[in-house]
Amino acid sequence: MKEFMKEHRAILIYADGNPDIATGHLMRCLSIADALRSLGADAEFAVSDETSRVLLSSFSREEEGYPIHVLHADYRKPEGSLAALTRLLGGGHPVRPVPGSRFCCLLIDSYFVTEAFLEALRPLVRTAFLDDLYAFDYPVDLVINYDFAPPESFYTKAGKKLLGCRFTPLRAQFAGLSPVFRKEVGDLLISTGGTDTYDVAGRLASSLLASSGSVSWRIHVLTGTMHSCRAKLEALAASHPQLLLHENVKDMAALMGSCDLAVSAAGTTLYELCAAGVPAVSFTLADNQLPCARDMRRFAGVPYAGDARNAPELIDTLSSLLFSLAENPGKRGALARSMHASIDGRGAARIARGLLAL
Repeated sequence: MKEFMKEHRAILIYADGNPDIATGHLMRCLSIADALRSLGADAEFAVSDETSRVLLSSFSREEEGYPIHVLHADYRKPEGSLAALTRLLGGGHPVRPVPGSRFCCLLIDSYFVTEAFLEALRPLVRTAFLDDLYAFDYPVDLVINYDFAPPESFYTKAGKKLLGCRFTPLRAQFAGLSPVFRKEVGDLLISTGGTDTYDVAGRLASSLLASSGSVSWRIHVLTGTMHSCRAKLEALAASHPQLLLHENVKDMAALMGSCDLAVSAAGTTLYELCAAGVPAVSFTLADNQLPCARDMRRFAGVPYAGDARNAPELIDTLSSLLFSLAENPGKRGALARSMHASIDGRGAARIARGLLAL
């Protein structure tokens, strides 16, 4: 990969995470940072505030982490971070990249950026934007969208485009996995995102623990420091040994590989389940997840149970879909194969190469 770099420079990554916007931006950017590191490049992060810094730091051991620069700005108003970003990039001279700057590229992952914000950065550094909102036509050097079928014609201002699910930024552990199919369902994974405001995990786990159809299942639930109903889950697990809570999982691919079925919000974890070949049912918690749920159903066959914000029957629907798959090994196996065929787990490396080639 050193053929891409005449000088050893770093990629600066601008992203945030907190209870309001959850952890997805930081997690997918960390996957890209890891891919850059594996290719011999450096990555550093710029975050708006201490909340994002603490959260980002919690995802890695200190010796494996990345330099983090706090911009002391409102994450909802990126223009307020422009002065700090300009200083970080090395100045304000209209040369690209800024002479003497150690950063050859700025990767931006935020739902709050404006066209004016992006235009202000372009004279300073080569810019890349990670999109899944289609908010406007982004004036950047590289746009990345890993939806299954993003409309290429939407992006006319970007110099280069990396479009399609080949560019899904997953951790390296998800590359080249060979799923193992088991005829009987013994383990279920539940992933509801970093916050789970609607207590989907707790309500679904309670329902399954009380059902005769899942009495023999081990139920694995992903939790975290921002999980809204964590205390409820801990109390439930204390009285039900078959309910297992997992936090800050390092080898997620191994955990997924030990499970026979999964429920996931339509985000990064659902793509990981595809790479791992674990048959899953999806649901949504936010507007930005709706295209993923739609495309996963259309292109990979993943059943969609509804939106937690407006589907009072969501838990019943999830349970019904799970039992249908559990009782039909042929159907479950076909779903596992179609999901696994859709995502190969090498998207982060492809993005890293694209950034270094700018």
